[in-house]
Amino acid sequence: MTHLSLRFTIMHLVLIIVIISVILLWVWHRWSERRIIQIGTKVGAHKLQLILGFGPILTPATIIKNFQDYCQKLGPNHIRYLGPFPTYVTIDPEIIKDILTSKVASNKGKVYNGFRHIFGNGIVTTRVNKWQPHRRLLDVAFKLPKMIEFMPIFQKKMTKLFAEMDKCHVMENSYDILVFCREYTIRISGETMLGRDFDKNKSLDLKQFAKQISGLLAYVSDTSFNVFYRIKQILELADKTIYKEARQTMTLMRRLIAEAYKYYATRLRNDPEYVDSHCIAVAHHFNEAIESNELEEDLAISNMMHLFAASFETTSSTLYFTMLMLAMHPEYQAKAYAEICQLFPDNDSGEFNISYEHITQLTYLDMFIKETMRLFPTIPFIGRIAFDGNLKLSNDIVIPKYLEMGIDIYELHRSKGIWGPQADKFNPDNFLPVNVKARHPYAFIPFAKGKRSCIGIRYAEIALRIAMTKIIKRYKFSTTAKLEDLVVHNHMSLYLANHPPLTIEKRRNLTT
Repeated sequence: MTHLSLRFTIMHLVLIIVIISVILLWVWHRWSERRIIQIGTKVGAHKLQLILGFGPILTPATIIKNFQDYCQKLGPNHIRYLGPFPTYVTIDPEIIKDILTSKVASNKGKVYNGFRHIFGNGIVTTRVNKWQPHRRLLDVAFKLPKMIEFMPIFQKKMTKLFAEMDKCHVMENSYDILVFCREYTIRISGETMLGRDFDKNKSLDLKQFAKQISGLLAYVSDTSFNVFYRIKQILELADKTIYKEARQTMTLMRRLIAEAYKYYATRLRNDPEYVDSHCIAVAHHFNEAIESNELEEDLAISNMMHLFAASFETTSSTLYFTMLMLAMHPEYQAKAYAEICQLFPDNDSGEFNISYEHITQLTYLDMFIKETMRLFPTIPFIGRIAFDGNLKLSNDIVIPKYLEMGIDIYELHRSKGIWGPQADKFNPDNFLPVNVKARHPYAFIPFAKGKRSCIGIRYAEIALRIAMTKIIKRYKFSTTAKLEDLVVHNHMSLYLANHPPLTIEKRRNLTT
């Protein structure tokens, strides 16, 4: 045998060994996931993904459409792969109830890795054994009486938002309205969460900070959904390069929070940036927990990062989407305006005091905001993991330990099986009491539900209703865009690919 032929034979043998090794590795991998494959034979599944053990790598621009297609093809319960990671996806209200009320599935899954990486381990992401005592501690700061104490702050901070919106009229692109809403929610979060009036902070460019948040949300989304970022070395490299600016925004947030804790600890109370109402701020409550050794300072900072991020994004996005829905549906806008005029008939300035009793009487506005959150849930996708054992679902499927479970809120809220053939249309009547009673209680979950529902539900609901009451009384909205024109992306929170035109008219100008 010649040297060349021997070399060829060896290479051929090595190739055969490599191929056999890959096949054996694949067989072992599929055997290790045999229970997941068995589930795939009982519910919907992408057969090729089950065979290969691999699915598409998604981006913020493709997540919503991809999940929509899979739900339509595979049904309300199905197995699919996100890269090499299997996930049990559901838009079935009864199965969602099983998951969100289960002790076994109270922990958050890998989809929250990006949130953990950026904001630290806090109330949103921490494991349930540590989460429970902290949730009990935080619940005190978010009870209804505390939220009622926040109402004057929510109303006072509308002045700056009005000043910005008064300058707008015919807008080719309404993105600036979203930025204004973010500025508003940063202001109310600053005072209610930290006891700080950010308008008095000379080193903070609030307008720039509001715009930087967009990059921070993209950072959270990418590091949560891009499977390549689950490799530590790749994530560390991305941190130092493409997400350098986003990390600077995160560092700024962390510094603002740490400064508030330090201020409360010194008890000097001589900084004009810290408002007289600081004693009702959540940070004041946290500082007391730190001093009594109920909470470590670093964890208190992470918890506040979570609360701060969630509060400004949930409220600002919903405010923006609600304005768009008003503009696209003038008949519903007129009804909301008429209801508000019954309670506040004197003028259209929006500069009046709103009590909690007023909020409870604005039933049509409540329906309008809920319908907005149905079609545009701020957090379109949440995840849980069967961390503490197997989970048996109502459909007799047994979820094995450590399997990820994804709840597609966006598709749940648009399911024709739940909301009827016009599920993609905007209709506040979906929230008439008779219609709500007829639906499954887990068919509408913009703030999640169950054991780990959003702690800030009341905060967001009150802030939204105060802001929208004043906005609707002061402005009339119109647009040439249609609901079906809106293309959404998932940056952990729901985000528009393009922002439609919007015309804003001051109502008192219309009546003079």
